[in-house]
Amino acid sequence: MRRIGVMGGMFDPVHRGHIAVALEAVDALSLDELRLVPCHLPNHRGPATASARDRVTMVKLAAQIDGRLLVDERECSRPGVSYTVETLESLRRDFPDAALVLVMGADAFRGLARWHRWQQIPQFAHIAVVSRPGVTIAIPAEIAGEMQGRQVESATQLFTAREGRVIMLDALQIDISSTQVRSALQEHGPIATLLPDAVADYIEEHDLYRAG
Repeated sequence: MRRIGVMGGMFDPVHRGHIAVALEAVDALSLDELRLVPCHLPNHRGPATASARDRVTMVKLAAQIDGRLLVDERECSRPGVSYTVETLESLRRDFPDAALVLVMGADAFRGLARWHRWQQIPQFAHIAVVSRPGVTIAIPAEIAGEMQGRQVESATQLFTAREGRVIMLDALQIDISSTQVRSALQEHGPIATLLPDAVADYIEEHDLYRAG
């Protein structure tokens, strides 16, 4: 059974933390590929600073680090608000026999109950929650109730089914946010440790995020 990871986000801009999460999931779960899906219009936050075209291009540049990372433009090609559950439905139609794994950070998982049709996500994919070592993920009761009986401890257990299970991965060593990156860019601060070189070059070339 083919193993396909799915990781959405604004990627505004994509940074080393995003890529670290993606590669951690790929390695820990032996994924055949992981699709990075830039969000077009978010449901529960303001619009992106950079255009969809620029964000897609930057994700493509960042993904060149590993051939297992692919960029999936379906949300940016779809009009209206980008809903993860609709993206997963679309991917399930495209890959009916594959195991899909939605990869997300701990903060996103804690806020899952605010997502559109979130209870239906396990109908289309597993969920892999990536956090830092030693961090306890406090799961709200509403989410815990919906996920009860779904959690597994290993990739072997996860992939005995195509979808519907939850696994916690706690080996992430890099903790960077896009807000932190945008602030550094606006203040003309150091970014070498925050951004892939190709992304930093693209931002410089196109004068993105810079104040003044």
